[in-house]
Amino acid sequence: MNSTFFAGFALPFAVLLCVSSLRAAELDAEALLYSTMPSTTVHRPEMAMDGNSKTYFKSFYGMGDRDDFQILLSRPIALRSLRVVTGDEAKANLLTDGFVEISPDGVTFTKAATFNNDGIAEATLNDTTALSLRIKLNRRRGLPTLILREITLDAPVKIAHIQMGAGRAFSDFSAAPDLESWARKAEHQMEEFWPDTAALLYSDGFITPNKVNVVYRTGPNVTPVAATGGGEMTVNTDWCHKQPNDTGLTVHEVAHVVQAMSAYNPVWLIEGVADYIRWIKFEPQNYKPRINVNTATYRDSYRTTGTFLAWCELHYDSRLVTKLNQDVRFGKYNNDLFKKYCGKDVDTLWAEFIADYKKDPAHILTPPMALADRPRVLPTVAEGTG
Repeated sequence: MNSTFFAGFALPFAVLLCVSSLRAAELDAEALLYSTMPSTTVHRPEMAMDGNSKTYFKSFYGMGDRDDFQILLSRPIALRSLRVVTGDEAKANLLTDGFVEISPDGVTFTKAATFNNDGIAEATLNDTTALSLRIKLNRRRGLPTLILREITLDAPVKIAHIQMGAGRAFSDFSAAPDLESWARKAEHQMEEFWPDTAALLYSDGFITPNKVNVVYRTGPNVTPVAATGGGEMTVNTDWCHKQPNDTGLTVHEVAHVVQAMSAYNPVWLIEGVADYIRWIKFEPQNYKPRINVNTATYRDSYRTTGTFLAWCELHYDSRLVTKLNQDVRFGKYNNDLFKKYCGKDVDTLWAEFIADYKKDPAHILTPPMALADRPRVLPTVAEGTG
């Protein structure tokens, strides 16, 4: 066997080759991909960087000026150049009104290239340090569909592995630095429960967004609590100061990100599902249903609707929320679907729910116990009897 002498020891060539390969791997970088837009398994995000121009990323809906497609590297690398090609084979859906920006730290971004009339952005970067890149539209611009045919990054370092990142919130609390601990806690909760939310709101072949940009601000034109749309979640800083323990509200907002609806309709069901995610699944220990049996309806949205959906799952269809969310997502919802999934129309279900609530409000969401699981009740035997 061939050997090489090092520090007085003979090392087999195969060992040296293994060590060399490990050192080379240490120099490689990996890339995580994030999109505020949904896609499908046919045109998933990784296809934007697979080296094959015949496969590509394609957003399921349109792209707005607060949406973006982001590449986050495992470590900073020196970029020689970049090239991004958009549009399909027929030159449709070209991105001509946007730009690519890069960041050395994943926080501060600088514009590196703009898209031309052919839907291509390219730039010579002369070993500019980059940890992250983002593809965005110019302000007040829109695109029916974002198609990323190929993203090419030229660097001395090999990008050895590319995959979608786990669901993540990218927060900007620069307007309220005193809320950093609140924002970090919210980030942790959003990301911790993101996989559960995605599983609960799953649709076959549909890839939900794995990113949301979170901004903290206040003012007369800012939502009173929080709102999400177009790739961005806005959280009112005044609310955060008044409700320091209400970080769970961001889990409700992430539900909207993952819902990825074609339209905000019906509102009562969309908001009911989001509160179902937060109160029934994420923090049930902090929730006690309170329903006005004289005035409430299943269309009241938020907690009331969320509680009703959870009750229906306990008694009729354990996947009801997943099914209804899919119907709303693709614009196919109607009230008759309750009868399809539960065997009874929604008004009958609501009447049963209210009757159960009147009997025992505290245990309205306690799973019914099967007879076989109930504890045995032994007969009372008087002393001195057999």
